[in-house]
Amino acid sequence: MYKNIISNFEAIDLEGLDQVSLMERTDKKFLVSAKDIKEILEEICEDYYILEINNERMLQYSTYYYDTCDDKMYINHHNGKLNRFKVRKRTYVETDTSFLEIKFKSNKGKTVKKRIPSCGNEKNFNDQEISFLKQNVPLDPNSLEPKSFNGFKRITLTDKNLTERCTIDFNFHFRSGDKTIKHNGFAIIELKQDKNSKYSKLNDCLFNRRIKPTGFSKYCMGRSIVESELRKNGFKPKMRMLDKIIQN
Repeated sequence: MYKNIISNFEAIDLEGLDQVSLMERTDKKFLVSAKDIKEILEEICEDYYILEINNERMLQYSTYYYDTCDDKMYINHHNGKLNRFKVRKRTYVETDTSFLEIKFKSNKGKTVKKRIPSCGNEKNFNDQEISFLKQNVPLDPNSLEPKSFNGFKRITLTDKNLTERCTIDFNFHFRSGDKTIKHNGFAIIELKQDKNSKYSKLNDCLFNRRIKPTGFSKYCMGRSIVESELRKNGFKPKMRMLDKIIQN
């Protein structure tokens, strides 16, 4: 879909990208029509490197999300509760590596991500993973179970000053239980900046297109899309926004 334009970016490898880890950062997410991504990439091409692994620049991600049987983490997000957590196992398909990841959103808008290598078994946690969860999440690891899966393609960029990362996710499929829904009409752009970073070419590009940041959790929205019986009133404005983007 975007192969021609992404071939014009200068490449960076994982070692280079590790210089921009941004484990403590501020995040902005933007919901964008997939049709607009090509023009956005053309506009910022000279200012960003693109991650390349094994000659691939569009990388496949697979993620399992965990929650309690009564969906405590989903409900906290739905209700706008801050100081909230997200637990997932993510596999980077091209490198065949998996991590158990915890994301914490503070009441000051900061996102802190912690992770350890994972066995990749989505159904169970091993002893190391249980210990990691006990240290970082105020929930009993034994109360967590796989609730949702999503897969998508990702383009990863970093500015040439190495102060920010950008991910562009597209070609989604969401699965809960036995039901899967695919979406390729929209993309999610996530801009991750060091707290001291003040300028972003990408942010200016989106601002000039009147594309405003909006909170968008792939976990919560994926479940909302697939699970008709799930509580989702708080997400209806974003669902309407998504429908509008897909239909245009």
